[in-house]
Amino acid sequence: MDWKHIRFDWNHARSFLVVAEEGSFSAAGRALNMSQPTLGRQIAAFEQELKLTLFERVGKKLVLTESGQKLYQHVSQMAESANQVLLTALGQDETIAGKVSISLTELDAFFRFPPLVNQLKEYAPNIDIELIVSNQVSDLKRREADIAMRYQRPTDLDLIAKKIGQETVYLYGHKDLVNSFEDKSPNDIADVQIIGFDYGDHLTQHLKRSHWLLKHNPFTMVCNNQLVQWQLAKYTRSLILLPEHIAQANPDLRIAFKDHFEPFKIDAWLVSHRELHTSKRVRLVFDFLAKYMAI
Repeated sequence: MDWKHIRFDWNHARSFLVVAEEGSFSAAGRALNMSQPTLGRQIAAFEQELKLTLFERVGKKLVLTESGQKLYQHVSQMAESANQVLLTALGQDETIAGKVSISLTELDAFFRFPPLVNQLKEYAPNIDIELIVSNQVSDLKRREADIAMRYQRPTDLDLIAKKIGQETVYLYGHKDLVNSFEDKSPNDIADVQIIGFDYGDHLTQHLKRSHWLLKHNPFTMVCNNQLVQWQLAKYTRSLILLPEHIAQANPDLRIAFKDHFEPFKIDAWLVSHRELHTSKRVRLVFDFLAKYMAI
């Protein structure tokens, strides 16, 4: 390889990739912890180094030019290779001190993880924990987290997954609301409201399979935050979907229409990247969570 011909700044390539994926200087600046003017200068320098125009403005958004789109494919491959180098290096780390990041859903982070913190600190006193709370799936291959708890088995061969149990998900409501239904069918009640995560029809189809006639639209409210759903179920005439073992933490909640709703069965998986799983500190935390977060 003729190394003399590779003259661009690798950091500029990284900035280009992040701006392309985030769609704006402001979002990319937050991702890189860099000011917008500094980021703008790096992109301008990269364009000058390559003698290409990489972005154009469409309204308030930055859009890749045709040259930028072609370059993006190659820089993405560079980023994947750089991540693999880092993952391999981390996988050879023999120390049991340092940071381990864990990605958990809102419910798991709020109800299941806090009681384990003191025990984890005693178990691994030299490990610092970064808790990432999101219902979105973290990309472990891009180092968004070292360990993640998921409710769908990953298919990527670069990931290691351990099944830690199965959750049973019912419809829940405040006990006064559920008691008012008594032994009635949901088809006999005119104002059943279910708070969903989105406007998709997955739950609607499930209700139809459970013989709900759905004479009216029960999905008049959506909310993608499970903790807010929890509060709404306490203070409104609304039902929400919750795992049984978490709903039991609130004595005011009761299962609604138990004879008219087939519960969801969801497998819980603990997941880590294959390379990271050879890191002692990641393996230590992984094994702890597998034992104490088992359902």
